Order: sequence, then C-alpha cells, then structure tokens
Amino acid sequence: MSSATTVTVDDHSAIDAALGFYYQSLYGLLLIVKAVEDDAAVCLERLDDVEIALNGRSLLVQLKHSLSKKPAGVSLASVALWKTLKAWIDVLPKVSLDDTRFQLVTVAPLPPSSVLAPLLDEKASRTGLLKLLEAEAQRVVNEHSAAKQNGKRPLPHIERLPGCSAYLALAEVTREKLLSKATIQPAANDIKKIQRDIANALTNFPPDQREAISRRLMEWWDLQIVYSFCAKRERFITTLEVQQRLLEMAGELARDELLADFQFEAPPDDHSPPSMIATQLQLVNCTKAEIRSAQREEWKARSQRHKWMTDRADMAGRIHRYDEYLVQEWRDRHEPMTEQHQSASENEKQAAGLAIFRWSFSQAHQEVDPFAKNWSASYYVRGSYQVLAVEQSVGWHPDYVTLLKGCP
Repeated sequence: MSSATTVTVDDHSAIDAALGFYYQSLYGLLLIVKAVEDDAAVCLERLDDVEIALNGRSLLVQLKHSLSKKPAGVSLASVALWKTLKAWIDVLPKVSLDDTRFQLVTVAPLPPSSVLAPLLDEKASRTGLLKLLEAEAQRVVNEHSAAKQNGKRPLPHIERLPGCSAYLALAEVTREKLLSKATIQPAANDIKKIQRDIANALTNFPPDQREAISRRLMEWWDLQIVYSFCAKRERFITTLEVQQRLLEMAGELARDELLADFQFEAPPDDHSPPSMIATQLQLVNCTKAEIRSAQREEWKARSQRHKWMTDRADMAGRIHRYDEYLVQEWRDRHEPMTEQHQSASENEKQAAGLAIFRWSFSQAHQEVDPFAKNWSASYYVRGSYQVLAVEQSVGWHPDYVTLLKGCP
C-alpha cells in the first residue's frame, strides 16, 4: 500500500474554508492600507466577512474566493449572489441603511452584457435589475414549492431558496434602498496574488522594499486578527495602528536592524541535520556534544538565512559576501596550520584541526566583523561556518579535502 496521503473531499473543503478565511484577513489589510481617511478601521467576521468604517459610515464586504483557473461567471442564478443578498438582508436590523454600503467581491468574472452590470457603478439605475431579481426569486420559490407538493426529490434550488425567500419578504422600498447601496467587484485577485496588491499599495516606500515590508506587515496583521477574536484587543484595527507599524518597520530598515529570530529556537524534533557536519567533525575527533551543538547552530543559521532572503530581496547578495568574508578569516588560520602540519602525525593533525573548529565555534563571533552593525547573536557565525563546512568551502582537518573526496 502506498504511504502517500490521500486527500479526501472533506480535506479539500477544510482547505478551501481556511484559504477563504485567510483571504478575508488579507483583503481587510488591503482595504486599510489603501484607505486615505485617518479614522478608517477594519473588522472581520462581525456584521460581514469584512467591515470597514470610514467617516462614520460602514462598508460591508462579502468575499467569494476560489482558486479555480476559470471560475464560473456571476449571474442572476448564482448561488453566491443569493447567499450574499441573504447575508445583507439578515444584517439590516443591525445597521442604518443611510450610513451603510454593501459590496460583493468575487474572483469570478462578470460576463459581458450581464444583467448585473448596474452593480458595477454605484450611480447606475437599478430599476431593471430590481424587477429581474424579483422575478428570479419568485421563480425559485415557486419551483421549489411545486416540487415539494408533488413529492419530487431532490428538491430544486435548495441553496438559493433562503436568499430568494428573504428577498421577496422585504418591502419594495427596502429592496430599492438596499440595492442602491450595493455594488459588485468581479475578477478580484485570488489569495496567490493579493500579497502583491498589498505590496503595490505601499507607495510611500521604495519599490525594492515593498515586498519585504508587506511580509512583515502581514505577520503583524495576522497576530492582530487573532487577538481581535480572543478579546485581547479591540475588534477594529485602525489605519493609524497600521501606519504606526509601517513607520516602525521603516525605521528598522533604515537602521538595518536585524532581529535574531532564532536566538532561543531549537530544531524541530523531526529535523535531520546534514551528515557532512558530523563527518567533518569526526575527522578531528570532536566530542558527541560538540557535534550536537554544531548541528543545532547550523540549523539556526540556515533558518535565519532563509528568513532574511524571504523577507528582503537584497539579503542573498549580502549573505554571499559575508560567507566569502568568513571563508577568508578561516583560510587565514587554516592554511598556516596545514603548512605547519604537513609532516605531523595524524593525532597532531587532528588536534590542530580541532583547534580551528573550536575557534570557529567559541571565538570567531567575537573576533570577526558582525553581519550587521546591530548584530550580536553568536549563532549566525557559528552556524554559518557549519553551513560552509557542509558545502566543503571550509574544513577542520588539515587534509579534509583529500579525506572527504568522494563523500556526497
């Protein structure tokens, strides 16, 4: 039997639901980043998927997300449309229609010449659409009722029936007012592209910094959303809070303030360190404890490198240049030692190589220049030498190149 994990329909449903919620969170961040009003504030899962307050008024947003390459277009018969109308009708008792707008945002397209086209423009007439919606709602209710009376199974229009019934139950004047406040935004970017939208909205920052800043901002935003649900903060997140966080990140970048993200972290239980670490260290008779420490620091340094390169486009070049600097510092110690021990016994060579390793682990971080001005964590130099040892760019035994020939 194959050991591959089988993904069930329920698994897909759970994944879709999780992505749908995270899409709501990121869309809320996009709205607040693009807001120009000082009093703008965003809340998730209160009156609607996303709620943004602007100048004492509210915009309630229903989001319909999909990763389908060709999602079905929105139409008068769309389940998404009628579920959205049901959600808005349900919330009417809690809001003032005069101070509330409604928007359906969907990744699905709106077909050309769609009867829903008036919803693209807040000022367009809804007279014809009101009649079409009423006729469609009445048809759905009538067909479902007739099928039920005739004992037909399955009953038609199960998913649209609640929305259609609620729409018909509204007073005509309320329908008109609700629809006058409603708009649709079709063909919205899905979750794979929304981070780019957030980065592009950060127009106060240089283009080469926007991606890194958007990633940091998203990390902070995720935590604020969780706190808002756990009553650890106010439900609404304000534009002033977001602007303050952006200013802090701008200051960090200006000072080149790098955080020691893995200072107090440990490798996960299932971590499998590169075998070359132990192979190199065994050549110079390192203790098992030293090997374990080297493996831990290598994981920290490699993890830190990955995070820096993910967060900032300029870090790959900086990391490479610093590696070359570390290799040069190592070479200035290793080459003289190698020359001095050409005719030495194996025990003497091992002892000399062990001293080079122990320098790299215990002294190098104090003697070489730090990666950045504010950087003081020892694990980066310690672990980077192990990363370089895995690549065999450095070694400890005087004859490590010859001894490791043929090793993967």
